[in-house]
Amino acid sequence: MRLNGSKFGQKQGLDQTPAEGNQPVLRPLDVSLSLGNLHMGHVRNYAITDVIARVHRMKGDRVLHPMGWDAFGLPAENAAIDRGIHPSKWTHQNIEQMRSQLQRLGLSYDWSREVTTCSPDYYKWTQWLFLQFFAAGLAYQKESAVNWDPVDQTVLANEQVDNEGRSWRSGAKVERKLLRQWFSKSRDYAEQLLHDLTSFRVGRNGYG
Repeated sequence: MRLNGSKFGQKQGLDQTPAEGNQPVLRPLDVSLSLGNLHMGHVRNYAITDVIARVHRMKGDRVLHPMGWDAFGLPAENAAIDRGIHPSKWTHQNIEQMRSQLQRLGLSYDWSREVTTCSPDYYKWTQWLFLQFFAAGLAYQKESAVNWDPVDQTVLANEQVDNEGRSWRSGAKVERKLLRQWFSKSRDYAEQLLHDLTSFRVGRNGYG
């Protein structure tokens, strides 16, 4: 029954964002790594935003509830190398598999707004934004210490290093090294952002 209901909702466009309306749009956005299969952690997180989207739709609010795929990076490349296939093919196979599983769960995504970060239609805009920051002098390079995985040849966040100092992905002993990298001058706007918080009010729908 749930699968039939989900297909009916998609066919009727019930989960799509109304193009017209005076009220602002609520945007609960889900983003997933293109890993190939869902696990219960995915179900838990996506069920939360699904409930939020459904409640606001029932109240008559305009809701934009899309799915995005964080599909760029070395994990996809390394997985493809291990399997002897092209990273693009591996990534899109995973996306198709996970999309099918999400649709079977009956989550109320507006699939017409789906985004994939490895698509030129998407990353041309992140490149454009970077060029705007660079032209304004807000993007710069300097050396900074990073967690380095010598096996995957990539930088790790602190959360990706276990209590024994090993990479959660490859198991290699993580090294600290200096790496020249890009930064943004976001701190230049810290006082302005802090000051403007005093004029920020949250309304019924969570908007200022």
